[in-house]
Amino acid sequence: MNFFITGTDTGVGKTYVTALLLAELRRRGIKAAGFKPIACGPGGREDARQYWQLMNREVPLNLINPVYLRHSLAPNVAARLEHRRIDLRKVLTSYQALIADYDPVLVEGAGGLLVPIRRGYFMANLARDLALPVVIVARLGLGTINHTLLTVRQAHAFGLKVAGIVLNDTTGRRGLAERTNVREVPLLCGVPLLGVIPFQASALTAPAQRTLLRRLNL
Repeated sequence: MNFFITGTDTGVGKTYVTALLLAELRRRGIKAAGFKPIACGPGGREDARQYWQLMNREVPLNLINPVYLRHSLAPNVAARLEHRRIDLRKVLTSYQALIADYDPVLVEGAGGLLVPIRRGYFMANLARDLALPVVIVARLGLGTINHTLLTVRQAHAFGLKVAGIVLNDTTGRRGLAERTNVREVPLLCGVPLLGVIPFQASALTAPAQRTLLRRLNL
């Protein structure tokens, strides 16, 4: 099964989580692929390059990342500054080419579900057009309940199935918020907690990460 991996914000670790999953799947001999439909920013293609390297450069980088914009902005704003129009057909064609040869394909969005791609068309629309269940990556710390609940509700408003939530420890700090969020976030959001990614984890070897793969049926 393929998944659309989104976040509650930018910088919550979508790429980190996607790359860890992809690396472990490839280590197991599974022909998995990463897909970054739209990347923005001077170093924005580094996400796609990580997946490209993990896939042993089996396909062109442009297939893994069909749309690249130079500015670190929302795609529609970046495209306007470059006098470009984002070609959604190119995105969909690239995705179809990947799923013809790879399974699963892990699709990483840019930012959160309401990041605009074109006028009136958001990341949530792309996830819906790709007909993919959503995995939400959120920070483990304070503020996560609000951000995650908003993201889950917005996903449901778009008719998206939420496969679950991954809490990513971005600081290594385990205070009261971090400890209680593990229980409260899935309880309040009404969707499964798929796993907790340890601070600076380098491989999916811990029981929690094996559970994450199992719960995604990967």
